Amino acid sequence: MAAVSKGALSLLQEYDGDSSEDEVPGPRVSTKRELKNDHDDGTQKSLKKDERNGRLPLPSDISSLFSSTSPAHVDEPKLHGGRIRSFPHERGNWSTYVFVPYVPSLVVNSLADVLVALMESDIQLEKTDDLHVSVTRTVVLRHHWIDSFIESVQKSFNGFPSFSIGFGALKVFTNEEKTRTFIGFSIDIGCDKLSKITQEMDKCLADFKLPPFYSNPSFHMSIVWCIGDKSKEILRKMSSVELVHQQFVKAHPSEWHAEINQVQCKCGNKLFSFPLVQDV
Repeated sequence: MAAVSKGALSLLQEYDGDSSEDEVPGPRVSTKRELKNDHDDGTQKSLKKDERNGRLPLPSDISSLFSSTSPAHVDEPKLHGGRIRSFPHERGNWSTYVFVPYVPSLVVNSLADVLVALMESDIQLEKTDDLHVSVTRTVVLRHHWIDSFIESVQKSFNGFPSFSIGFGALKVFTNEEKTRTFIGFSIDIGCDKLSKITQEMDKCLADFKLPPFYSNPSFHMSIVWCIGDKSKEILRKMSSVELVHQQFVKAHPSEWHAEINQVQCKCGNKLFSFPLVQDV
């Protein structure tokens, strides 16, 4: 981390001095009682009883294969950067959300590196792997709903035009459970189009009795995050964060917007893309 921090801080110094530019739940397997190996009277009676019922007795070697149920899923936060699930894992449930993807520029990546270095003495920040703007909550979708839901979302974007978004100030956000804290850009341009998308997605979600997006959404794109509710600690350093941000904006004034040509849906380990209509 020290080497990375020095590199990131050196970047800051350069910017400061530069004024130019598939799971499907199956039936539970019933546990069969294991027959004894010796041929005593009890065994013979059991054999005759099974024969009268029109069934052959299950061999003990096969019965033992089903002597216990499948182990329950155990969540391992350490395998996911310490992140904790918003809801427990359950077979047949798929974590799903719809979002506008963003491929970060070198400038945005460098800004994230500097923020990590700036906070490292107090808070261990991580760069966000998949930058995006959410247009739905994260909801639980049953496996057998996936095809119908994706078809509904696809219809919502038929003829929907591409658009631009613009990044504003850096702000602090937390998730609903207060298990993670983020620093990210507020979206200042394109909120009308994002609002229209959320309205369309709310209609799709309502068909499956799933919760809508927030009533007064604050569209944003997180670029760094940490475990736990560290909002107070980060807010105390936001003056320094915003100073760094303004230095980047001054050095690279054309980097703070993005053209949105598609919307995506992440459903478990599946990713679906919906292209928008581009002006010719």
